[in-house]
Amino acid sequence: MVEEPSIAVITGGASGIGRATVTRFLEDDVYDLVACLDIAEDVEKRFEDESIRAFRCDVTDHDQVSETISELEGEGRIDAVVNNAGFSKYSWIGDLSPDEWREIIDINLTSQYNLAHTAAPAMYEREHGYLLNVSSGAGKRGSASGGVHYSAAKAGVFGLTKGLAKQLSPYVRVNCVIPGLVDTPLATDSNLWTETELEEQAERIPLKRLAQPDDVARVIHFLCDEGASYMTGELVTVDGGSSLS
Repeated sequence: MVEEPSIAVITGGASGIGRATVTRFLEDDVYDLVACLDIAEDVEKRFEDESIRAFRCDVTDHDQVSETISELEGEGRIDAVVNNAGFSKYSWIGDLSPDEWREIIDINLTSQYNLAHTAAPAMYEREHGYLLNVSSGAGKRGSASGGVHYSAAKAGVFGLTKGLAKQLSPYVRVNCVIPGLVDTPLATDSNLWTETELEEQAERIPLKRLAQPDDVARVIHFLCDEGASYMTGELVTVDGGSSLS
């Protein structure tokens, strides 16, 4: 009997932490196929490796996610899902419209439900799988730059992680990574901070620098491997010591 190809699914995989995670998963040869889901129009053109399948997919749209997961399950077994897609846009609470609230909640929280809902049951039935959610320190401390909708969404990821860890045990391990400030377009190109403000923030970090995407991708990869076989429901902070203060 020929074993089905092993598949890892990574959302927001076209840039930043997601792209670094795609690269990290490819380098260890554990997965036969890495599926990158991203809303970018040119996502399919960003990867040339034959071991990567790139899908233009709006992860806030349950139907699109369901169709993509169904297509992938026709090609093999999904053994890992990394919920990395995220977005932040500041708004003062008095100006925050219901539509803006829903947009940020959907991108940062509902998308993670969508992937868990469509992919996790099959992993549970096969009695093997990893589900990794990416959150933010804003979920713990609030965020002056990201807005209350972003903080609420990221805090919701913590509850989603712990609830899923209990429901899916003992077969699917569910953990969460909490990055600090990372040198990605979300930090550098979003107009949330000026270049000077980013430099000042980096100076306040005990390790004196912003995280690089691969700093976070390495931890994600570890949590989706047997080296972390006795970890589930954990919130793992990767912030260079920022949370010490």
